[in-house]
Formats: sequence, C-alpha cells, structure tokens
Amino acid sequence: MAELFTAATLSALAGRPVSDETAAVIHSWVAAAIAAEIGALPDEVPPGVAAVALELGKAAVPTPGGATSTTIGPYSASYAATGTSGAPLSRDQRLRLRRAVGQKTAFSVDTATTSPSGHR
Repeated sequence: MAELFTAATLSALAGRPVSDETAAVIHSWVAAAIAAEIGALPDEVPPGVAAVALELGKAAVPTPGGATSTTIGPYSASYAATGTSGAPLSRDQRLRLRRAVGQKTAFSVDTATTSPSGHR
C-alpha cells in the first residue's frame, strides 16, 4: 500500500501529537475512502491524491479529550470538529482525485451533437 502520510506529518498538520497507532487507523480509513473513489492507489501517489489524503487525514485527527477549545492564562485555542458525518469525500475532493489519476469526472457531460437520423 502506498504511504500517504506518517504520524509525524499528521502531528505537524494538526498541531498536536498523533500516535503511530492513531495515524495507522487514520491512514487505513483515508486510503479506503480514496480507493473507493478512484480504485487501487498507484505505487507513486500523484500530488493531487496526496493533497486530498492530507486534508482527510488532518480532519480525522481527534481533538485532545474530545475538547473543542482550551484556555491557559491569556492564551486560548479552538479545535475544529473532527470525525465524519455522511460521505467522507466532498464533491470537490472527488473531482480533484479523479482528475489527478486521469479519470473523467463523475459530473462530466458529453456535448457531442447528433443529427435527427442518429448519425454524428
């Protein structure tokens, strides 16, 4: 399986520690979501696929203790809600994935014209 990111990468993106075990679970989930859209991941991951994988991975990093914010003295930090509800990929992410591997977009329209007799 192609490596999309590491625990260190997720830690840097999320701004908080991510264990190897958590990163492995997130990696499996992200790889499955992407493979469901474009098929098996190529050995050399295209940049567009890697970008979507990082977005999904960062969004899946759990907040510390499920908190939404914390305050220490004059400093405060807010954490984005994590977890997924509904489809794991947005429409934009699906389109970017398909473009990255050279597939037609799921929402493309054939604009060829036909004559009344059915011949082009």
